Formats: sequence, C-alpha cells, structure tokens
Amino acid sequence: MTDQASDDNHRDLILSLEADIRKSMENGFPFLKFNHNLESHFLTYNLDARRKFFFVMTIIALFMYNLFLITDREMFPDMYKAAWQIRLGIVTPCMVIILALLYYRVWIRYIDFMADFLIVLSAASIIMILQFSHHPNVVHYHTGIILIIMFGNIVVRLRFWHALTVSSLIFLLYVVTVPGITSMAPPVMINSSVVLFSALIISLIANYQIESALRWNYLRHLSKEIETIRLEKAKTELELISSLDGLTGLANRRNFDTFLDTEWQMGAQYRTPLSLLFLDVDNFKSYNDHYGHQAGDVCLQKIAEALNKCIHRSRDLCARYGGEEFVVLLPNTDEQSALQMAEKLRKNIELENIPHAYSSVGPCITVSVGVATMKPQKTLTPQRLVELGDRALYRAKDLGRNQVQMLDEENFSA
Repeated sequence: MTDQASDDNHRDLILSLEADIRKSMENGFPFLKFNHNLESHFLTYNLDARRKFFFVMTIIALFMYNLFLITDREMFPDMYKAAWQIRLGIVTPCMVIILALLYYRVWIRYIDFMADFLIVLSAASIIMILQFSHHPNVVHYHTGIILIIMFGNIVVRLRFWHALTVSSLIFLLYVVTVPGITSMAPPVMINSSVVLFSALIISLIANYQIESALRWNYLRHLSKEIETIRLEKAKTELELISSLDGLTGLANRRNFDTFLDTEWQMGAQYRTPLSLLFLDVDNFKSYNDHYGHQAGDVCLQKIAEALNKCIHRSRDLCARYGGEEFVVLLPNTDEQSALQMAEKLRKNIELENIPHAYSSVGPCITVSVGVATMKPQKTLTPQRLVELGDRALYRAKDLGRNQVQMLDEENFSA
C-alpha cells in the first residue's frame, strides 16, 4: 500500500470515529471503556511507542528485581540459595524471553498480557520465598510485593482493568499463603495484609487517574486531528474550485500556467518534447450575438466535453484559456503525435454538429487549432511555447479557419 493510500485510510478511519469521540467527550467513560470501535482504536493507538516503553521498563524491572539478590543472603540465610534459584532460574529467564518477544512487532498485540504475566510471576516468587523460609527476617519481605504492585500500576501503567485483575490475584495469593508463613505472628499477618491491601487501593486509584487522563488526551488529540483533516479537506476543495473554470469545469488559466511551469521544468530535466494545442472557436462573437450568451455558454460547455473525451493520459491537461480560447498541454509528445491529436479534437468538435448559421466557415461550430512543439530548456521560459502556439493559431485563422496549423522551434522567429 502506498503512503498516500495509507494516509487516506487513516483519515477515513479517524473521521468514522468522530461521532463516538464526541459522545465519549460529552458523556465521559467512568468505567474506562469506549464503545467497541473507539476502544479497538485506542488499544492500538501508539502501540509501537508502548512496546518500546515496555521494553525499557522490563529492563529496569530485571535490574531492580535481581538487585535483591544482595539482601537475600542476609534476610533469610536458611534458603537464600533456593531464592537465587527462583530469581535466576525462573523469573529472570521469563523476563529475558519477554524482552526478546517485545523486540518483534508480531507480538505487539499481546503486550498487556505479557506485562500482566511478569508482574504476577514476580510477586508470586516473593510469596513463595515467604512461605518456604523460616527465618524471622522474612516477615519484612512482603514489602517487595508492594513494590511490584506499585511498579506495575503506576510506573508501567497497566491498563486499569488489567491492573485491577493482576493486583487482586496477587493479593488473593498472598492472603491464601500468609497463614503458612511460620515465622510471622498472626497480628503481623493481619497488619501486612492490611498494608498490602492499602497499597493496592492507592496504586489502583493512581492507575485509574493515569488512564483516565490518558484517554482524555487521546480524545482531545483525535478531535484536533479531525479538525485538521477537515481544514485540509476544505483547503483542498477550495484549491480545486479555484483551479477550475466555473463554466466548463476544465482547468482555468491560473491552473494551466502552474501546470505549464511544472511540465516545462520536467521536460528540461528529462529532455522530452512538450506540445501545446491552442484552440479558438470560429466566429464565436457572431454566435453570441445571434443566439445569445446563454446559448454561447452551452456551446462552450459542449466543446469542453468534446475535448475531455479525447484526453486520456493522466499528465495531459485541458484548460479554458479565456473567452472562446482553449489550450491542451501534452507532455512528452512529439510534433507528429501533437498534430494527430489536434486534428482529432478539431473533427470531434465539428461532429458535435452545433448549429452556427452565421459562421463564415460552415453550418456548424468549428475550431481553428495552432500546434506548437518544443524541447524545454532551462535558459528559456515556458511563455515561449505559448507564443509559438498563439502564432500557429493565428496562421490557422488567417488561412481560412477550421484547420490545424503548426509551428516548431525552428520557425519561431519566422
């Protein structure tokens, strides 16, 4: 998919969410959930940045978790080797594996669940150490579980419902396990459980506020993006309107001049010929005088339609030059091809069979066509091609009208 197509798809998607965004901003989201389409977009919003953030946080968690290898030996000498085995043999490898998975974008959709897993696993390892050690110092190690919950809910910023589930699971594991800790007296068990529960509630409140602010910022960002898209769309439409002739729908003189400058530069760069057809409706003043200006407008519209039918290449341009004059710009077109196109246009307009009883040429509307072909040069201006085409047109008119005449670069001065 091209970058332009991707940008267009992104704009269409954002605009399709506009009603949902407005509704969420008006009604809020107390349960931290948008409707299905908006929620899906939110969960994938800046997912690459979130993946990089989780990658860094996992490295920090790996360092901080294993920092306690230093204190394990002093705090519970009866089983520090088992604690090291749990830290280095189970939890650390899991962290390393998830670091490796986060490196690949294919796993990005599972990023929240991988974070959940690591938080639960780290807390469970501390709970396991608490249960198996009989040393009096172990009663202080429940603070490690508090740090893990705080780290997950506030630093890593798990999604709120993930944070609530993970925190509840850790607390449940602790409450189920704490009666089996032989070195912890019942009052200490109760106190540690209350402290852990309080830390859980505090961190969840903070997590809720963080995600709520994040969602509001997300909605505001999308609202600004929608406003920008609409402004750009309005600007594009305005530019399109300003570049078209209001009567015929063809490019106007201003658009033609801009296009000519661009194609002249490209022709000079790639050394390709550039051809210009200059058309003038024969005896159009007589047509307007006798049939009226409204009929004259309809006549010009039919001529524009006839011109458009013959132009098929994307870089060719038909324009209304002014009054009853039209121009056709043909990039990368040699003299012979330009002549053939000019004759085709002349015949097609004549075959429209628009009655013109007051023409000096024939019973219907006809056009005279001047053809000019040049190889653009950076030392020349594109106005040279226009002047050459204009001379060719006047030659066609002087020789009796309803015909095609050509001038090339060699006889420009003739």
